[in-house]
Amino acid sequence: MNVLVILCSHTFDPKWRDNIKRLGECFVGAHFCGISNEDDFKNYEDLIEFRYKQINTKGQWSKVCDFITDHRHELNYDWFVKIRPDIKLLEPVPWGKLSIEAVNARARVYNGPAHIRYGMSINGEGKWKNVGDCEKSMYENGIVLDDQFFFFHREMVERNVFDKVKPEPSENEWVMTACLTNRGAKLHVVGIHAELSKYQCFSGDIP
Repeated sequence: MNVLVILCSHTFDPKWRDNIKRLGECFVGAHFCGISNEDDFKNYEDLIEFRYKQINTKGQWSKVCDFITDHRHELNYDWFVKIRPDIKLLEPVPWGKLSIEAVNARARVYNGPAHIRYGMSINGEGKWKNVGDCEKSMYENGIVLDDQFFFFHREMVERNVFDKVKPEPSENEWVMTACLTNRGAKLHVVGIHAELSKYQCFSGDIP
């Protein structure tokens, strides 16, 4: 299985080096792409080797779509992973639970019947423990995917789901999810135990 990890942020801050070390341990054998607002790749290059390095000052959603569009004919990977430097993985990636036909991520908002351990990007320990944004319903609806950390198969690239986008004044989970939905992508919520180190907040459960 060929994997490309897209590390994406406005800056590659040295204070997240422990997260990057953990990222390299979780994705042994993967290739790495770095996309930053500036030429600060050296802060992580002794920990991971960048196959691609891009300077792009747009929002993180635009960064990913620009890169995929500009390089799609040379990206011979089975899976793509987008993550930020301030995200720390706390358990192995659940490859067996990922859907080829969807964009896979934790949820920021979830309405539906499922119980998914670590299925929320909020609600875990930390300042967002009591934020909520989960409601029980018979059918899944109103899902908003986390935009900090997600997975997609090459089929999503081939279906033009990650073509370039018109930059928004503010790019967030709702902007990304609306774009995915408009382009016909399914949204698949998966549980991933992770920490947003910037705020010391952890994945929460979908009840």
